[in-house]
Amino acid sequence: MNTTLKATAIALLTLCAQLAHADVEIVAKLIEASPDVTVTTDLSLLDHKKGVDLLSAPKIKVKSGSKGKISVTREFQIEGQEPIPIGIELEITAEQAPSGITYVARYKLTEFEGFSDPEKKQRPIFRTTIIPFNGSAQDNVPILIDAGINNEPALRRYIHLTMKKV
Repeated sequence: MNTTLKATAIALLTLCAQLAHADVEIVAKLIEASPDVTVTTDLSLLDHKKGVDLLSAPKIKVKSGSKGKISVTREFQIEGQEPIPIGIELEITAEQAPSGITYVARYKLTEFEGFSDPEKKQRPIFRTTIIPFNGSAQDNVPILIDAGINNEPALRRYIHLTMKKV
């Protein structure tokens, strides 16, 4: 093996080893906005706009190729039954790649809709929306995912997702 080829092979093996053990930081900003507001990845444009709320901005770190979970929920408890998480859950597997970060994710929204008989509070009714998505992103460059309509038709939800190599 010539010297140049050997040096290239060693450099590639070193890079692969670094990527295999590297971490990825994931920030998921959950946003609600009225339908008349244009939401973009540039959140500074939304700072003072009426009808836009940043619900939460959790951050996690995962090993490259491992699954992480972000959960912004509260428990709905009915006596004698298992609690049900109401809110937003995001499961994401992010992996470093030479061109950026690849990801496979699943957004889950569970909402309480009321009771089948509101006077007796019998049989709670829930609506669950699951949105799978995947793709690739540049390091530290945000992407925007339309997460659908909130329980109130006057609001839409978005996930402002940023991933970076750490």
